[in-house]
Order: sequence, then structure tokens, then C-alpha cells
Amino acid sequence: MSPTDDRGPVLIVDDDPDVRDMILEIFRSSGYRCQVATNGREALQVFERLHPPLTVTDVRMPVMDGLEFLKRARRVDGEAVVLVLTGVGDVRTAVESLTSGAYDFILKPVKPSELLDAARRALGHRDALVARREQHELLERRVAEATSELEATLRRLEDTYRSTLEALGSAIDTRDVGTHGHSRRVRGYSLVIARAHGVPDSRLRDIEHGVLLHDIGKIGIPDAILLKPGPLTAAEWKVMRRHPEIGRRLIEKIPFLRGAVPIVYHHHERWDGTGYPLGLRGEVIPLGARIFAVADALDAMTFDRPYSHAITFEAASAEIQRCAGTHFDPAVVDTFLGIPLEVFAAIRRSSTEVSVSADETEAAILAIPGLARALSAAGREAAGEVPGTAPDRLGASPTARAVRLQT
Repeated sequence: MSPTDDRGPVLIVDDDPDVRDMILEIFRSSGYRCQVATNGREALQVFERLHPPLTVTDVRMPVMDGLEFLKRARRVDGEAVVLVLTGVGDVRTAVESLTSGAYDFILKPVKPSELLDAARRALGHRDALVARREQHELLERRVAEATSELEATLRRLEDTYRSTLEALGSAIDTRDVGTHGHSRRVRGYSLVIARAHGVPDSRLRDIEHGVLLHDIGKIGIPDAILLKPGPLTAAEWKVMRRHPEIGRRLIEKIPFLRGAVPIVYHHHERWDGTGYPLGLRGEVIPLGARIFAVADALDAMTFDRPYSHAITFEAASAEIQRCAGTHFDPAVVDTFLGIPLEVFAAIRRSSTEVSVSADETEAAILAIPGLARALSAAGREAAGEVPGTAPDRLGASPTARAVRLQT
């Protein structure tokens, strides 16, 4: 420490003016800046104001002794170093001072060389503490910055994936006559119902992904079947009904999309067990797929399709209520009925319908590693499918027409 050192003064604490002045002279003659105090309380006031890097204090003083001052000062600044003055043979005081946080003790009568050597060691120790703390703080800042950058990167990546999935969902919709914008609307409906039904926020992303990609398997269905304007033959129905399986195999190999599998694979299951591909019944059907079924039917019945005209939200709501326990989970229907229809109407109005070009479709597919290759394989398998099952025989109710359009 030098006269130009900006770390602060040496604080000298002693009630004996002769000893205090002697120590003051030792430090000043060596170029140190100094402050003095006559007892522990006065010293603590100076310490709290200046945070001196080094304090030299006597033990036995009036008002507040040196050990009490030491304890309080260490609570104010854990990096400050304190040298305690003690008499020869006063081992108990020396030990107590060290256990209370003193860096070292100096025996009286004080020898200038010993005092200055101890001061240099103490200040070197303090500098090491400060350097260690600053290094630790620097590392913490760098970790925080790196974490923040990583989180921002992950958010951008998630936003990119979400945009990709939206584009891919729109691309799927444009392949299927009359379903333009369907995935975006049903996503909005499904998330509203899921939240109202108490689905944890941590599961909403999987529901969102599943809804956007629920018909991804149709990319593997030949256009001659998917775009056929009239009724499908038994052979064509068999091919069409493979799209949930195709979709499942496409996305289960992509780690961040595996949570979407339950909706993609089971979105045609029905509460009463008459759906496909597995004919699951009741609560065995994944909750996301049960929520999707209601949202999907709502959109199918309230949007014009080639085979039916749209009905009002009120009429669609009544039809969904009528089919609770057959097509739909009654508990999910109850949740749906508790949501004002204006909420669904607002989602429909805010669902921007942007047409997706072939180039955009290809870009969306290529954005997800492995998807283009999987789609190509799925398309080849679908094209070579052997016919053999009978078509569905659906009634003429709004729900039945909706199911025909959703297939």
C-alpha cells in the first residue's frame, strides 16, 4: 500500500494517545494514509463510512472493546483485515481475536518493522480475497450472460420450430380440399379448452404441436384419394385410414415432437370405442386427443366444406353436447360448454389465413431434420397399399358430416 493507494486509509484504534500517535507515525512515515479512533464505537462509525482495508486495534478500551469492534466490523465487511494489539502472555486474548476474525495479532510493545511486515501480509491477504471475489463475480456474470444467450437462442429456436409447424400445418390443410386454415383455428380452440380443463402449462406445447400436425400423415396419402371429389371406395378408405399411423411414425423419431404423438395417432378415436386406428374407449384415449376431438368438430361444423355448409357456433355447440358420451368425452364437453362462444368466434376471426405455396411447404418440411426422408418413405408405402376394408357408413347429422370431412 502506497501514499497514492486508493483502497482507503489504515484505521488505528487505541484509547491511549501515546500508543495511538506512535502507530500513526509508523504508518505515515511509510506512506500510508490513516484515520484514528479512540474506542470501538467511534472506530465502528469510521469503519462503516470508509470501509478501510486494514485496521489496527487495541483490545482493552472503554465504551466498546477491540474484540466487540472486530466482530461487528467483520459483519460490515468480510474482506477487511484487522490486526489486534495484545500484551505479552495474553494468550487467551490472542486466540479469541483470531477466532473472531482477526488476521493476526501484534505483541506489545510494538516494533515498527514487525507491525509493517504484518500490515503488508494482511493487505496482501485482503487483495487475494478481493481478487477471488471479483473473479467469482466475473464468472457468475459470464455464466448469467451465457445462460441468457442460450435461453434467447432456445426461444428463437422454439419460435422457428413453431413457425415451421404452422407452415407445415397450413401446407397439410391446403392439400385437403376445404380445410384451409383448419389447423390454426383448431389449435386456438384446443388450447382454450385445455387451459379451462386444467391441463398444466407444461403440457400445452405438446397439445399445440399435436394439433398443428394432427393430419401430417395425409402427406403420405396419394392425391388421387385425398383430393377425390366423390365418395371413397373401400380400398381408398383403407388407405385414408392409415394417415394416423403414417403421422405417428413420422414424428415419433423427432425428439421435440414426440409429445405430439398422442394427438396425431389418436385424433380419430371416439369415446364409445368406435373410432380408429385402435378403437380405444373412454379415458384410455389420451386427454389431448379427447380435447382435440371437440375442437376439431367445432371447426368442421362451423366452416364451409365441399360436402356441407357451415352452421352457427350455437348449433355446433348443441350438437357437440348431444354427442357427449358417444363421440366425445363428457367431461371435456362440459368444459367446452362453460366457455363463452364469443371466445371461439374471436379465435376464428383472428386466425390469419395465409395461403402456403409449394416452395413454403418444402421449406417447412426441410426445416425439421429427417422429416423429408420419412415423408418420402410414407408416400411410397401409401401408394403401394393393398385395398380390402369397407367404408364408414355415417349418418346425416352435423357431427356425422363433420367426421366425414375430418377423416
